[in-house]
Amino acid sequence: MSETPTKINLTTGPREYFKGIGKIAYEGPESKNPFAFKWYDEHRVVAGKPMREHFRFAVAWWHTLCGTGGDPFGAPTKNFPWLEAADPIQQAKDKMDAGFEFITKLGVPFYCFHDYDLVAEGDTLSESRRRLDAITDYALQKQQESGVRVLWGTANLFSHPRYMNGAMTNPDFRVV
Repeated sequence: MSETPTKINLTTGPREYFKGIGKIAYEGPESKNPFAFKWYDEHRVVAGKPMREHFRFAVAWWHTLCGTGGDPFGAPTKNFPWLEAADPIQQAKDKMDAGFEFITKLGVPFYCFHDYDLVAEGDTLSESRRRLDAITDYALQKQQESGVRVLWGTANLFSHPRYMNGAMTNPDFRVV
């Protein structure tokens, strides 16, 4: 198990997405500040180690930055400013900037993702790989700036028709 980072640097991009919100700090249970931790104090020692070692929080990329509120009964209900760019690489970089701003303002040490949560899949394998190479290089830069680390990253092998029913054993002949 990797060690929990002890210092998280506030990291923003060229545009601030969560304006007016600074780094969230512990202020105690009496605080009236809606943007403060009331009970979680990362430095408080419990059972011989700081809370940050007991609670290894991670921001899930797909839930936090990708979900636009759509469901089988209707269109998306949330419009995120980091999804405005038409170019998929720029959109992914904007999302990365927003994500690291959010993560570092919370002081969360880790994030987790599926491959195509980071950038839209391309029309071809080579285009998809080019996009993934570009955004993972940018993610590494953000990690180095912030001190935030990947808890886990994995391939999304459940939502695309190519994989969701077994790839080459898929009963959908348009996929095989």
